[in-house]
Amino acid sequence: MDMSLAWVASRKTLHGEGFGACQRVRILALAHFVDSEASRERIRTLFHSPLGVYVSQAQREGCDLRLEFDTASEDLAFMLRTLKRVLPEARVEGIAPRVFAHRVSTRGAS
Repeated sequence: MDMSLAWVASRKTLHGEGFGACQRVRILALAHFVDSEASRERIRTLFHSPLGVYVSQAQREGCDLRLEFDTASEDLAFMLRTLKRVLPEARVEGIAPRVFAHRVSTRGAS
């Protein structure tokens, strides 16, 4: 998925579902590398970049790197631009509002 298209789609989804600007957003991305050494080097680069603070989960499977980012919706554009610069091999697979179980149960109790 093209990152600029992902950003536009996420903005429509987030605001269309009633999520305000202060909500958390979960981004799933996948990067494929030629060899496992290249993926190790890119992980090091990723975690030493400003993008490293947004990574909530990283999983290496051979030459593939699966990433999950957790960010505030107002940081989404910065995060996607930085991802494209730091890890151009990455393809965004999905963007969705982050749902916390303890908040869902609290909302239902009111």
